[in-house]
Amino acid sequence: MFEFKMPGRVLVMEGGAGKLGKQFNRLGVSRVLVVTDEGVRKAGLLEPVVAGLERGDVCPAGIFDEVPSDPAVRTIEDCAAVAAELDADGMVSVGGGSCIDTAKAATILLCEGGDLLDFEWNEYVASTPPLPHITVPTTAGTGSEATHVAMVTDESKNRKLMFQGADLLPRLAVLDPAMTVSLPPAMTAATGMDALTHAIEAMHSIWHQPLTDGLGLQAIGLVAKSLERAFTDGADMDARADMLLAANMGGIAAANSYIGIVHAIAHPLGAMFKAHHGVATSVALPYAMEMNLGYEGIPAIYAKVADALGVSVPGDDDITASRRGIEWIRGLISGLGLPQRLRELGVGEESLERLIDEVMEDRAMLVTPGNPDRDQVAELVRRAY
Repeated sequence: MFEFKMPGRVLVMEGGAGKLGKQFNRLGVSRVLVVTDEGVRKAGLLEPVVAGLERGDVCPAGIFDEVPSDPAVRTIEDCAAVAAELDADGMVSVGGGSCIDTAKAATILLCEGGDLLDFEWNEYVASTPPLPHITVPTTAGTGSEATHVAMVTDESKNRKLMFQGADLLPRLAVLDPAMTVSLPPAMTAATGMDALTHAIEAMHSIWHQPLTDGLGLQAIGLVAKSLERAFTDGADMDARADMLLAANMGGIAAANSYIGIVHAIAHPLGAMFKAHHGVATSVALPYAMEMNLGYEGIPAIYAKVADALGVSVPGDDDITASRRGIEWIRGLISGLGLPQRLRELGVGEESLERLIDEVMEDRAMLVTPGNPDRDQVAELVRRAY
């Protein structure tokens, strides 16, 4: 048996970011805090959002644009403090997963006060109704716009914290491809690989289920169809829409079945070496998939992945099909110009032992197939180095 947490509403609409006033009207919200980052603001992506709020007689009470690429606990505290000071009764996050997760985690402090760390990992249940939260992703990677999970960095210990609970689900995710057109090719590539990784890890997690498998396979197919197109031609609106859907479905799948060793490697790479999360997952993914091939049931899963990628050949056994899929992914990573080795992320050989220790401590290892021991993880990390 299993539990599947449904997302809030998802609206797929070109130009939808400019129609948020009506959406907040339905939620009874009149004063909205916009949560974003400096890059999104400078790119002019807030203009349609703010204009849409004002057309709906919703007051954009303020803009919190201090979200870094990996928000720390202090960022969450600052965001919550601004929302309280402005007497905001709703939030809209405009940006990538970091902006969205900042707004999610801030709702915990707005409801509960106290220390954010008290709510890590365990299922969060709000003691008072959380502020309605609408998300507008400007990248196609995390899928955080429609999940019940928020990731925050604990800078004091260089580790990632996870907060989860149905009360963190945004009320509405607006997937507007026009909001991703200005995303540079390198970020399109990195965030797209994050979406692919979520979909694959959702399928090989020991907690995978039919609902997450279906979402994962659909997301994989969309990435295969459209990531290179979006990378090559950022104005390809169909490709941008496909990638938003892939990220959304992959994120929902991964939030329900959870993530595995790829993210257990990526989390400390981000915390220790400031590696972009999508780039870190991209480096680790093919090496982790090769290791997982040795575990019962995984080749059959990866054969389905290969089929979704469009590279399976009739008559292939599961191992052969799986290897075709892994090599296709390697080719994709190369074609997107992404790093393929840990050393390319600034990881020195002297840091490998600490990195391996951090991987073993990461909670994503709990659902990794095969329950690999430290020696196996060390071999994987050294192969990826």
